[in-house]
Amino acid sequence: MQKIKILPEEVINKIAAGEVIERPASVIKELIENSLDANAKYITIEIEDAGKKLIRVIDDGTGMSCADVRMCIQRHATSKIQEFSDLEKLQTFGFRGEALSSIVNVSKTKIVSKTDSDLTGWEINSEGGKIVSEHESPHPRGTTVEVNEIFFNTPARKKFLKSDITEQSHIIRTVEEFALVNFSVGFILKIDKKNYLTLPPVKRIDDRIIDLLGNKIYGNLIKFSEENRYIKISGFTSRLESCQASKSIQYFFVNSRPVTSRLLSQALYEAFRDSLPIGKHPMAIILVEINPKFIDVNVHPTKRIIKFSDERTVYETITWAIKKHLTKQSSPVLTIKDSSLQTEIFSKEKHPVYTIKPEQENLDYYVVKENNLQEKIDKETLEEFLVLGQIHNTYILLNTPEGLTIVDQHAANERVLYEKFLNNTSEYKIQELLIPYTMELAPHECEVLKSHIKTINLLGFETSEFGLNTIIFKSYPAILGELKHLNDFFKEFVTLLVDELLDTTKKTIEPKEKIIRSACRAAVKAHDPLSVEEMKKLIIELKKCNQPLCCPHGRPTMLRIPISELEKKFQRR
Repeated sequence: MQKIKILPEEVINKIAAGEVIERPASVIKELIENSLDANAKYITIEIEDAGKKLIRVIDDGTGMSCADVRMCIQRHATSKIQEFSDLEKLQTFGFRGEALSSIVNVSKTKIVSKTDSDLTGWEINSEGGKIVSEHESPHPRGTTVEVNEIFFNTPARKKFLKSDITEQSHIIRTVEEFALVNFSVGFILKIDKKNYLTLPPVKRIDDRIIDLLGNKIYGNLIKFSEENRYIKISGFTSRLESCQASKSIQYFFVNSRPVTSRLLSQALYEAFRDSLPIGKHPMAIILVEINPKFIDVNVHPTKRIIKFSDERTVYETITWAIKKHLTKQSSPVLTIKDSSLQTEIFSKEKHPVYTIKPEQENLDYYVVKENNLQEKIDKETLEEFLVLGQIHNTYILLNTPEGLTIVDQHAANERVLYEKFLNNTSEYKIQELLIPYTMELAPHECEVLKSHIKTINLLGFETSEFGLNTIIFKSYPAILGELKHLNDFFKEFVTLLVDELLDTTKKTIEPKEKIIRSACRAAVKAHDPLSVEEMKKLIIELKKCNQPLCCPHGRPTMLRIPISELEKKFQRR
């Protein structure tokens, strides 16, 4: 019996989106959705050459009859809806009937499918949307779609594909998203004929998180749930002390559909607003269940962007659910330092300048003299300085002949370390770890990192794969000095590096430089208290840098306030 039919013209006019296949990951997304809509229990995804050469998706779903196989590649042919009002009770991922047609039009495609009632399967082969052959073919119940040479007939679109590692990372991320929320379905991902992911069906999403993201990540998550007559919110967020330097482990789902939603993201950050460390991001897996008539999934061709009819209720429910469970966390132990003993620094005229701790007593002007300054005007600020102290364990205050200079110790230290790396002309010395550090990663993160391990190791690290989605560090570059918080450093380094390597806006920056920048940034902590001698040493090293005025990422290292400006503000002029 034929299930797939061409939609009526009036329905097409209301829902047509001009489906465009942008990259191999787009193909895999659409094919996985079709497999899930067919009630598949196991889905196998195979790719070669980052999906550019081959994409194959195999499922054990209900399959298609001979007539449906012929019809499925037609534009606006679908079994999901028959009229526009069906969108209000939509229970499937697909509904427009555009995706498979779009895939077929830009590739060489083979589709084989069989239903329970058919004695044999039916195979259809096409090139650029034109059927070249069709015939009976042995096949178990279910469907296999094989997409070869994507964009073979649209070289202009093929030209805009990114590097293999970037395209592959998008594919892995796509599989991750569908595998997370569809935990009762088994997923296998094969990359270049090697098993990359094997995820058996499980009964709880908790088990799927462990299988996919690892025990360490799961152990740092808090489970939450909230429900009212309008909406059900559930999921996981990171503990306050386990937030990350990037958003790479944030997943949002609405009715099991992976989405990109500013509303959901803002609700997440609102829940963390009073407790999120600067520069950190919560891990999150947020699942929204809502009556389909209260959402519009027909906003964007990819169906990743959706609209809610009552955004305020969704926003407040998510924020409340997460906040409620965050406040149940036990408070971290705080160490109170004795700061009762304080001393005052006096200028030559005996006027108190700054109140500091005893270790900062007896400060004199610290004068640095060096010939042939390359940036005399810029560096004159640091030629003669008095360290006044440190505020918020982040900013160093300097009294200079010109006035007041405020140095961002994080940006300054990052610049110093960065130039030490660049100026190193010999083999990088290493600092071995007494206990190697292992780290579990999300599959897409691990794949990005693996392809650059050789370059990472040339810079003083000793790292390698250590099991499924796990890497091990045995040393780090000695240039970075003594690292007080090794666990934090490696977590930050890997997170920053993955973001840098995936950032398509930084294609002109070599991977080596991205590794160095990430290592330098991770090695420096903005809130570390420094002794006077440490502050002096940092300022001297900063002054020797070729570009002392900004960190490698472009942030300023110092802010100068001339004495004339201070006098103006205090109305002395």
